[in-house]
Amino acid sequence: METLISSDVRLLANLIQEGKVVIFPTETVYGIGASTKLEKACLRVYEIKGRPKDNPLIAHFDSIESIAAVCELGDVGRMLLERFSPGPLTLILPKKDKSLFPKELDTLAVRIPKSPVVREWIKLSGGPISAPSANLSGRPSLTKLTDVKRYFDGVVDGILLAEEPSFGIESTVVSLVSKTPVLLRPGSIESKELLTILPDLVVPDPYTKNELFSVPLSPGTKYKHYAPTARVILATTDEFIYSLNTMSESKTSAWIGFSFEGKEDEKKKQKIGKQPLNEFDTYCKVTSNEEYASKLYAFFESCDLFGIQTIFCELPPQSIGSEGLRNRLDKASNV
Repeated sequence: METLISSDVRLLANLIQEGKVVIFPTETVYGIGASTKLEKACLRVYEIKGRPKDNPLIAHFDSIESIAAVCELGDVGRMLLERFSPGPLTLILPKKDKSLFPKELDTLAVRIPKSPVVREWIKLSGGPISAPSANLSGRPSLTKLTDVKRYFDGVVDGILLAEEPSFGIESTVVSLVSKTPVLLRPGSIESKELLTILPDLVVPDPYTKNELFSVPLSPGTKYKHYAPTARVILATTDEFIYSLNTMSESKTSAWIGFSFEGKEDEKKKQKIGKQPLNEFDTYCKVTSNEEYASKLYAFFESCDLFGIQTIFCELPPQSIGSEGLRNRLDKASNV
């Protein structure tokens, strides 16, 4: 199969209208999508990813009014979208249009991507576009075009060229299908911020099994997610520094975190690869939780590409950006 890789939104919109599958960037991660109106096309997304059929897709819209046309938005839903969209917020809403995929659910996960280019493409396609993250099921989501091409060039029908993801982790998901709103998946919009608007928001304990719904309404709530092939070890700062001091010569280990204790300045970075352009730095130093999140999945991909067997991830400090990041680290390490 030849994959159309283009920035021409009209050409890529035509593919969606024809029932094809297209990969596109959002502000969070790359998505792999098909028309929400075409069940067969959406089922092909599951086949390409190897995704369980009961793991829902998020429908991407170009505007709030487009969502209101097919879902019961309500005052709370509209308020949240006006505050956080376009952006990394997904809402679970009751459907008005029962024909939309998945037909067996009375709800729909909806969001509006931040990119004006992507929103224009959705509008031209006749939207909405149902899309999970562009990855193989269970693996880290993709945030770099080079990784998207490596996995999906020749597999999907099109790849939309636009601004690459910057947030690095998937959207925050809030369910509005019951009387009390529930945080289903943390992201860059954190529960603390949501609670200022939704004081009755239910924020489940991430370390307690919560069977809030018998059927999953959101991706990222049931199956193992975001995990590279390499073993992911979450480490306190002391454990992280100890591993660096005792294992820094290892060619099968890598580190991502804040505390490198001058090792970068001492140029003790372990490189993997024979050619300069193919070298992989096994140290990934970050200076904030936001930077950590933006680099995490790409670092996981590089580790797998270069045969790393163990990845030490320093636990993020409890501050802005830690909630969604910690969730993804826990999922990747299977905590």
